Amino acid sequence: MDTSINSKPDAGFVLPYVLVVIFILALASTIAVRSINASGQVVTALNDDVFADQRLASAEAQSLYIYLSSAPVKGGIDTSHTPWTGDDILDGFDVSRLAKGALWTAGGGRRVLRTPNGDVDVTYRDVSGLVLLNGSNPKMMEDLLHGLGLKKTDAKIASAKLGDYIDTDRNRRFRGGERSDYRLKRKAPPANGPIRAIEEVYRILDWDALITPKVFNQLRRLTTLTTKTSYYRKKFLDAELGKLLGLDDQDNTFGKIAGPTIDFVDEASFSIETPTKLGRFTFSTPKGNGQTKIRVVEYERLASAPGRPFRRHVVFEETGNVSDNRTARDTGENFTPVFTAPDRTAE
Repeated sequence: MDTSINSKPDAGFVLPYVLVVIFILALASTIAVRSINASGQVVTALNDDVFADQRLASAEAQSLYIYLSSAPVKGGIDTSHTPWTGDDILDGFDVSRLAKGALWTAGGGRRVLRTPNGDVDVTYRDVSGLVLLNGSNPKMMEDLLHGLGLKKTDAKIASAKLGDYIDTDRNRRFRGGERSDYRLKRKAPPANGPIRAIEEVYRILDWDALITPKVFNQLRRLTTLTTKTSYYRKKFLDAELGKLLGLDDQDNTFGKIAGPTIDFVDEASFSIETPTKLGRFTFSTPKGNGQTKIRVVEYERLASAPGRPFRRHVVFEETGNVSDNRTARDTGENFTPVFTAPDRTAE
């Protein structure tokens, strides 16, 4: 009798071994494919970031050139390089003589700037249409914070503490806070000088408890940190800001609010319709997966410094979903717009 089969007692286990090996190889292949897909997504996301940054940089260069080379006229800047005479300036500029689209309005005018790898939406607003965070008008700050959702008492507290944080004296305001108050709460002392970055507001006494992320997001869009001017011009006032402050152009409420803390020259500037030397530009460009990258920058013209004709300050930069804007709009929350209806396309 043939007993050759019994001479290999493990012969019946070959097939299970093969199946186990196949399963292990299949599992390893699945893991490898998933890793490759994940790596591909990472590379795609990095490419999206790179291309978005390239578009923003190109759009910034174009916007800055337009801003520095265009003449400030009634309502904004003249991008057509029209020769203006002294009489034109005295007459307040007859902008009706400009070609259509030549005026880039400083009250939130929008344009689309072409770049080699895509378009960038840009809006321009003169800084005189924003609230000065480093200013000296507590009433305006109270009204703004109250309009953003703080209770009236909390708005007064936050405004007083902001004033003590930035002023140079050690006199404690009512509801404010000076060095001793910060020491009691084991916080770094007040700056006794201008706020340098919007995130610094969380160093102000009690602001970390009063200012929610939603309020902070609105605050950084509706205020400016500049200390170069105290001018306010109703022509360029952000419509949303005016609503939050409860302003009414019909009775000149804006002038009445700011008047007590500014000098005569500043007060006279309320009715001026030409922009100042400070402009805020908001850049918005789409990324992959329905995301949008936003950069907000302020430029200051330095005409007396030909070697350095401008100063640049990045207010903030962020990436968000386009759907976030739609949700915020539907719920009444503030949002940074993804512009779809520019007033002109700049070539």
